[in-house]
Amino acid sequence: MNLQVDAVADFICPWCYLGKSRLEKALSHIQGEERPKVLWHPFQLNPDMPVNGMSVDEYLDKRFGGRELVQPFLDELTVAGKKEGIIFRFDQLERIPNTLNAHRLIQIAGPGPQQNRLVELLFSNFFEHGRDIGDKDLLSVLARQAGLDAKAISRFHRRDSGLAQVHAEEKHLRKLGVVGIPNYILNGKYAVAGAQDADALVRVFDQVMFNNDTGPASSARLH
Repeated sequence: MNLQVDAVADFICPWCYLGKSRLEKALSHIQGEERPKVLWHPFQLNPDMPVNGMSVDEYLDKRFGGRELVQPFLDELTVAGKKEGIIFRFDQLERIPNTLNAHRLIQIAGPGPQQNRLVELLFSNFFEHGRDIGDKDLLSVLARQAGLDAKAISRFHRRDSGLAQVHAEEKHLRKLGVVGIPNYILNGKYAVAGAQDADALVRVFDQVMFNNDTGPASSARLH
């Protein structure tokens, strides 16, 4: 049986970056002629974020009560990231961006290798290099690096392109009960929440692919 993973994430979510690495490790264990498909779906952690984002310190104050309260969790993430080959550089972050344009670009890219590459570039540029992934010029550069053609990039620069799709998908996902990320919906039916380690994901994949309904996966229809 084939496997399709609908991955729900935001690009300023460090657990989503960890989850992506673990997901890829788990998928590498899947045998068969047809490789598993991964499609990325939008979920804004901060849908009311100002268009130009806000400073990291202001964000941490408003969301977590200050850097000193969240620093132990950032240290934990840094250690976890190293185990996955991710070098989190929270010290380089200056601004938390509005991610709506990044999600628009992902929708314009459409499913496939280019979309997956673009997702990786968004995560790495933000978390490992401290870049503002809300900046449209940077997003255009990343789109080219991911292999999107000039026509797709031109579509991205039309303000409303992909916007309705992002809002509709977010609304649908929240209606399904998605309240946290990362979240993976397998074969349109089973939802797995959180940045599960690769071994746990492999076990769930086996259950789904062989129609074994027992185990930690919970039912949730994507379509």
